[in-house]
Amino acid sequence: MNRFAALLLLLATLVPLLAPGSAGRAAPVGTAASSRETEKSGDAEEKPLRVKPRATRTTKSVKGEAAKPEAAPKSAARPRRADAGDTQVSRAQEAAAAGRYGEAREILAGLETARLSEEKADDAAYLGALLTADGVKQGESFTAYLKDFSKGRHRRESALALARLHYVQGDYAESERLLAIFSPGIEHDTVGREGLVLRGLAQLARGDAPGALQFFASCEKDLKGSGQEEAYFFAMSQAGLRTGKPQAAVDALRVLLDRHAQGAYAPQALYAMGMALEQMGRATDATNVFRQVAQRFPDSYEATRVRDRGIRPGQVVGSGLPIGGGYALQIGAFSKRDLADALARDLRLASVPDVSVKQGSESPPIYRVRAGAFASRDEARALGERLRREKGYSYNVVPH
Repeated sequence: MNRFAALLLLLATLVPLLAPGSAGRAAPVGTAASSRETEKSGDAEEKPLRVKPRATRTTKSVKGEAAKPEAAPKSAARPRRADAGDTQVSRAQEAAAAGRYGEAREILAGLETARLSEEKADDAAYLGALLTADGVKQGESFTAYLKDFSKGRHRRESALALARLHYVQGDYAESERLLAIFSPGIEHDTVGREGLVLRGLAQLARGDAPGALQFFASCEKDLKGSGQEEAYFFAMSQAGLRTGKPQAAVDALRVLLDRHAQGAYAPQALYAMGMALEQMGRATDATNVFRQVAQRFPDSYEATRVRDRGIRPGQVVGSGLPIGGGYALQIGAFSKRDLADALARDLRLASVPDVSVKQGSESPPIYRVRAGAFASRDEARALGERLRREKGYSYNVVPH
């Protein structure tokens, strides 16, 4: 019995073991968590689906000449009618998309793989890997897919999924190698952007913090303003902290906290801001931020870390909060960047805290000069009045 016939026999053996209704709840498809999903299937061991590309037939070679692919018959140019196998793959895809993962597995287990078109063989192999519950076997299935379908339609998704598994297992070098197909400057979809973030994190976890920081900086145009920007700016802040460049961390965290003040990374970002300010020697500001962690996210792990430092929630003291939220002063708005930069430079020389130039989204853009970060309007107004008296600046109190 050849290898392919043995595979068909194995798949046929598995079908009776997958009793209807045996599927348990699965994690979202395509995530590392899905590798830990379990299903009730008796004592049978799950066998990941392995679909190989259909072999190209060749003509017999004439002595001294290489074999050549057999020319396709003229009738092959006509639209191919979907056979039962292709229809089964489509049904499995629809079931998986609807969250019926057990049903999708049963359909794939009953496939006659020899009758699949090349396109549906590709889809079936990828979906089979995606739905493999055991983490180790899922890794083997994705590895097999990338080997058998080196130019497959799901190559990028498979590389990302396999890289996630290696990252979780601590094999950062292999994760980074797999993610080398994702490059800054050309990624415009979710898969590519997630690949960039994970590639930088793998480089950081491998111990190359300076390289990771440089890589993240090169990804800004791909990731800023995208659905992955929160994870991106937090990752960049970690690279800045580990490289000993706290200002780079603060700059990244300012954007994150300004745009995602209640996002998934908010507690970690606030704590990281406190760590960065400590590295910069701004102990009072760091304490203020740590207090904010305990006040705003009392049940978070970061709040526990704050309490372990002996810091308790209380009134914020000293200068304003250098984080997203609260209020700031807008002291000028210009159509030319050099004018805004000149005003910002004068304000910094006058020891005005937390001066920044923000580029608006208008076309052409307006450059707004802002200063301070305060918990209340009254605190912001007090600084504005001092600048008006001493420097003659006008101001507006705006949300930070």
